[in-house]
Amino acid sequence: MYPLRVKNIYAVGNDYYTLHIEDHGVNSRNREVRQSVKEAFAALRKAINAYRLRPEYAELYQIDERYSVKGNYWCLHKHLLLHFASWFTLSAPLETLLQEATLRAEQQYYNFHAEPYRISQAGLEHALHIFELQQGFTSEDLKQRYRQLAKSYHPDTGGDEASFKKLQNAYTLLQAYRATR
Repeated sequence: MYPLRVKNIYAVGNDYYTLHIEDHGVNSRNREVRQSVKEAFAALRKAINAYRLRPEYAELYQIDERYSVKGNYWCLHKHLLLHFASWFTLSAPLETLLQEATLRAEQQYYNFHAEPYRISQAGLEHALHIFELQQGFTSEDLKQRYRQLAKSYHPDTGGDEASFKKLQNAYTLLQAYRATR
């Protein structure tokens, strides 16, 4: 079966995530590759729909307003993602990608809304893990640790850009969390 590669995951709230699935093979000149890609998409759609209709899960997914498996942007509940994770080719473990998607969503929310907001426990724990801090940290602890980590993660000093962006997002979330305490 053709591997369905997940390009990106976006958190959309209430444990729903939108997957951006690469579909390079759909436009392939090779007829066999095109057919293989279409079959992979169809097989996974069919499996997900069958899973959602099982009696033990039907109640959970009965009012599944955000659910969508059309095109190459699929909106799925976290339980479905975890159950069907082996069908996808992911750039990192699924739990890590989901945490990062939640952090990005909270960062975007914070940038959009000027008012203080509540950071989720999962986002807080992930940000604290990145900074290796405890919940009772001070602003000075955060600033000092950010400067240390920024030196090693900044692209100009040999770090990679993705890690530095993750560090910046975690720093912003921890600043907001500290401001509300």
